[in-house]
Amino acid sequence: MTTPLFDHAIVGGGTAGCVLAHRLSADPRVRVLLIEAGIDTPEHDTPPDIATGLEPWLPRFAGDRYFWPGLTVSRVDDLPGFVRPRERYEQGRILGGGSSVNMTVANRGLPRDYDEWAALGAQGWDWTHVLPYFRKLEHDLQFGVSDPVRHGRDGPIPIDRVDRRHWTAFTNAVAHALEADGLNHLDDQNGTDVDGYFSPAFTARNGRRVSAAHAYLDASTRARANLTLWTGAHATRLLVDGATVYGVEVRRGDITQTVHAAEVIVAAGALQSPALLLRAGIGPAAQLQALQIPVVADRPGVGQNLWDHASLAVAAPLPGSAAADAASAPGAHPHQIGARLSSGVDPATPSDLFLHVGANPALGLVSSVFWINKPNSRGALHLDPADPAGAPRIDFGLLGDRRDIARLRVALQTVARLFAHPALARHDLRPVASRFAEPALGGPPLDALLADDAALERYLRENVSGVWHASGTCRIGATDDRHAVVDASGRVYGVRGLRVVDASVMPTVPTANTNLPVLMLAEKIADAIKAQR
Repeated sequence: MTTPLFDHAIVGGGTAGCVLAHRLSADPRVRVLLIEAGIDTPEHDTPPDIATGLEPWLPRFAGDRYFWPGLTVSRVDDLPGFVRPRERYEQGRILGGGSSVNMTVANRGLPRDYDEWAALGAQGWDWTHVLPYFRKLEHDLQFGVSDPVRHGRDGPIPIDRVDRRHWTAFTNAVAHALEADGLNHLDDQNGTDVDGYFSPAFTARNGRRVSAAHAYLDASTRARANLTLWTGAHATRLLVDGATVYGVEVRRGDITQTVHAAEVIVAAGALQSPALLLRAGIGPAAQLQALQIPVVADRPGVGQNLWDHASLAVAAPLPGSAAADAASAPGAHPHQIGARLSSGVDPATPSDLFLHVGANPALGLVSSVFWINKPNSRGALHLDPADPAGAPRIDFGLLGDRRDIARLRVALQTVARLFAHPALARHDLRPVASRFAEPALGGPPLDALLADDAALERYLRENVSGVWHASGTCRIGATDDRHAVVDASGRVYGVRGLRVVDASVMPTVPTANTNLPVLMLAEKIADAIKAQR
């Protein structure tokens, strides 16, 4: 079999991979291969169970059809007398990656997130330099024309919101409760950096998901003669000669094939990308030597600095009065209102909480889901000594810093106040603590939990989750930073012919769902690649 030769072989057809494939193949002289282990998702042939982003608790019910099988994680560190079992982690294995299975939330984060990146050594990644790429990727249906300084109108990703005039009576009651708690209404969560409540933005058009696969791999892009798309293709290892990566080994069904490329771009996400590097001998030397993997580049930061947004939920039965209010307006949508707020736990870290309150008549629940927008806790991953070629060992350490326990306590107290506000109390809501991914009844009553600090902390350790915003494990940094893995354009230090472009290169997790930030960074690095040719 002839070994294919490409200018760029992109490992991972997720959010970043789709952007890169589209932008790099725009030059007909450049041969691009996009390798995705999951199924294809053409725009007009998307499975109905992932068509809108509103499918309740998709990860719980979808099995492994759209997700990597066998991927488990530790959420919190073990303590004396407390060991929490490892749990399934749902990472998209589908063209479009997370953008094909997420809740479609379009949140940029805050300018200070990116100024922080620059301060940590990611030169050229401050807010001034990333804003043009947020504008480039979007077609903001509300603000693209009226606010061209902050928003784009010509990009491939539509950004839409539920018009406040279409909020249900229940959502308006939540708004009254939030205002009583000191939050003001924001027309645009992505247009300001202050706390407040708002209609969340979504990557959707007419209520339907627009994934990175839909937006960037449209029919005209797929028709390019210089772009090759492989789905159902699992990249098993990088091909290395000395300190040069020259290709990738790919398993397609029963066939294993080698692909040669002038450059390999790893875009497999913050859990899979560092694992590929580690298997190739790029990572902490001591870890690699313990596994008898020859060291190609000693980069201690590979697999470290693992971030996610620690989360929890509160649920209550939906009484008839609230059900009527929740269905009282056209365009009813269970995610009509969100809020960004500050816990006060660390004055140097404002806007460190996000919450949503909604009523869903179809599920018979009122729920509030919330997470730590700006956590202090971090985790790490490494190869499994028993099976280095298998799924990595992932430890999020979500509550490793006690400030994050305090933040979740503040979030629970905030939700308790909201539910007790007269605008909502008339429904006689009886909230119980729950998990983010599956808001349900049966947990401890919220008031009892808040009255017992020891019980609260144990409950948090037993039930805290992330929100699938894994990031940071191959972070950008300065050349003299031993723990940095890539430079400002994603090139891996100490290795030729290799880049990483996905959420793993983020120095810190932004105060945002990671979908838009990943689209932005892929757009930015695509321009850097073209400029370096």
